[in-house]
Amino acid sequence: MIADLSPLTWVELSRDALRHNVSVLRQASREGGRQPLMCAMVKGNAYGHGLVPMATELLAAGADWLGTHDIGEIAALRTVGIAAPIYNVGYLPPDHAALAVQLGARLVVYDPAVVAAAKQAAQAMGVPARLHVKVETGNNRQGLRHDEAIALAVAIGTDPDLVLEGLSTHFADVEDTTDHRFARSQLERFEATCTAVRTALQLAPPGHPQDALLCHASNTAALLLWPEVCGGLVRFGIGAYGLWPSKETLLSASQLGRRTVQLHPVLTWKTRIAQVRPVPTGEYVGYGRTFRAVRPMRVAVLPLGYYDGLDRRLSNVGQVLIGGQRARVLGRVAMNITVVDVTDCPVAAPGGEVVLIGQQADVQAGISDAISADEMAGWVSSIHYEVVTRIGAHLPRRVVA
Repeated sequence: MIADLSPLTWVELSRDALRHNVSVLRQASREGGRQPLMCAMVKGNAYGHGLVPMATELLAAGADWLGTHDIGEIAALRTVGIAAPIYNVGYLPPDHAALAVQLGARLVVYDPAVVAAAKQAAQAMGVPARLHVKVETGNNRQGLRHDEAIALAVAIGTDPDLVLEGLSTHFADVEDTTDHRFARSQLERFEATCTAVRTALQLAPPGHPQDALLCHASNTAALLLWPEVCGGLVRFGIGAYGLWPSKETLLSASQLGRRTVQLHPVLTWKTRIAQVRPVPTGEYVGYGRTFRAVRPMRVAVLPLGYYDGLDRRLSNVGQVLIGGQRARVLGRVAMNITVVDVTDCPVAAPGGEVVLIGQQADVQAGISDAISADEMAGWVSSIHYEVVTRIGAHLPRRVVA
């Protein structure tokens, strides 16, 4: 029997931070005068935070629905007993549609072949196939333009084996700018399509007690900037995990006079020191000899690398926290090993805890610092979405208070 050994590298997830974030986002969504359903996106391994633990905690925190990308994520959630509504935003090929319908997932559709497969499955199983037509309004990824979207929506809405549960679209440029004219134009196009579908199917208008069509476009950024356009459903992702969509979104919220929303990062990424050793003046560190010591140094060897999601572009650039203070990455990040400078960090010792993303303090020394996913993204010229989603799925996720 193998002992339950402590991991070398792991991720801690703050339950308190998650519940705070869901609460403030729900409150923000209600500023528009409605109470939309809150669909928490857990695609991409819950943005790197861990699919199952985050799905469980998000529902406990008050999320109504969960958002997935593919049949594997849907099945994983149902396998552990999660019964909440699941809204699948990614592509499902026709041969995945039957299982998705059996598992009770809501499907984003734009391909008539997928709709036909969902209809066949619904007929065979005697269960509803709940579909959301994706409307293309300017992002030019998934979806159908106005006339085609109306035609597919009407075909679904008049089919007794199918349920047209909603229409959706996705903003192309709501996060990366403070000029939201294009996003507003997308919203106008989307609303025109929604109105046309309601008219064709003789459905109740928005806000009416009998309004059963969910028209939704809002992600975290749109929710925070324009709560009045949340519609019947909000698909919030990055904000649930305590990260602002972008600096531009934060600035835009301030410019719009929105009340300050405090989001608390959920994730802390940790590892342990494997070895502390001296490096004499003139010696090199790591592959390719990209770092050479110009003074006698102490280095700490960390048992993780790019296999675990630590970007190789952090070589000679990145920093970690040891004893509440920063230690710079020396040489190249390797597959399973990274070396950092602890020359001026006397508490560094084998087995000591290292923080890659998150906050760390040395209470006795009165030292505290934090490294955010945003800061790490800046070091590698990327975005915090990529940083957190690339943390290795093999690393254990632990939910803490």
